[in-house]
Amino acid sequence: MHKFLLGGILGSLLISGAVAIAAAPFVGKTPQQLCAYMKDMGVPGSDKYRDQGDGEWSCGSTRKKLPQGEPAAASDLQYRVLGSETQPRKQILELRMRSDRQPQGVLKVFSRYVDVLLEKTLGSGITKDMYRAIMAPVGGEWKVAGHKLKLEKLRSKGSVYDLRFTVQLD
Repeated sequence: MHKFLLGGILGSLLISGAVAIAAAPFVGKTPQQLCAYMKDMGVPGSDKYRDQGDGEWSCGSTRKKLPQGEPAAASDLQYRVLGSETQPRKQILELRMRSDRQPQGVLKVFSRYVDVLLEKTLGSGITKDMYRAIMAPVGGEWKVAGHKLKLEKLRSKGSVYDLRFTVQLD
């Protein structure tokens, strides 16, 4: 009887521990680790996670130019991490479109960056639905591993727009 009771208690502790681990934001990554994610993809920036003065902490990259035909390098990409001092809350990958000419090439490049970000953050890459939303481009929301993923189309001026892809704990 005691072995059964002890086994049940240990099992419950293990299960509750597994739930806490699975729900951990960004698979237990530190803000500094998240800040450095895009460096190996050639997106320069700071991995210094800094207080913004209002209790909000962040780090961000400089804008990386993305070639897309005529005019060359009209679009760019920026990566940011937001949160508290010890806990990242949100990753943002933003594409700023500056030309309406041949956007499919730059959208494919953006989708590759999203794929790498998801692989590093959640251990799974971009889905077909996400890829289609980026290429359309239309907004969308998805749930993956306790995280909310969101694609937004911003500041639309005809065919010139920005896309923002966010990953945050749900």
